[in-house]
Amino acid sequence: MADRVKFEDGEAWVTIDMDLCAGIAACVDVCPVECYKLVDGKVNADRIGECIECLACENICPEEAILEHFAW
Repeated sequence: MADRVKFEDGEAWVTIDMDLCAGIAACVDVCPVECYKLVDGKVNADRIGECIECLACENICPEEAILEHFAW
């Protein structure tokens, strides 16, 4: 079973499959509002409340580890 982590802040949330996340951090680099950071080789989205839902993170992830995303 996949190790899925849901990061939430208010109505904004994102679910990341930590088994798929390779720690490449492309989402960290592309996010214009810095929602993501790399922690112990995996992506962390503790600032998901800042998300503007541009979906750049989902589009750039080569592992497709960002599974669900909502920020409105």
